[in-house]
Amino acid sequence: MKPPIPVAATDLAARLRSEIVPELTGFRANNVAMGSAMIDMIAEEFDRAAARLFEENEAVRGLLARGAALVDGMDAPCAPAKLDLRVSALETENDRLRAALIGLHAGLEARDDADSRALDGDIWRELAQSVERRRVASANF
Repeated sequence: MKPPIPVAATDLAARLRSEIVPELTGFRANNVAMGSAMIDMIAEEFDRAAARLFEENEAVRGLLARGAALVDGMDAPCAPAKLDLRVSALETENDRLRAALIGLHAGLEARDDADSRALDGDIWRELAQSVERRRVASANF
């Protein structure tokens, strides 16, 4: 039997909290408790990271395609030639798309028409949704 990584990580975090933290005091107890909370966060992110990044990349790519029609000299970035679903590749693509989104957003600020204002609002909504996608349920801060 091979337990899924999120299940194994969550179990490890629970064992640290219930078996190790009570045996420690002060700074060491706090460090282990913090480590167990971080393992819970890692377990959550491990399970959703690729889906979250893929969804976000598609949303930003759509915004950039709309922007290419509005802003002179801007090209809509195309999807990678080969879809790579490794988190590291999706993060690299996310960085590339977000850099282009910054350029689009700056270009829209110089315009004052209804289409540009609508796209600007959609960009802000996507950025807010991006923050929500990244929210960690187990975080208490």
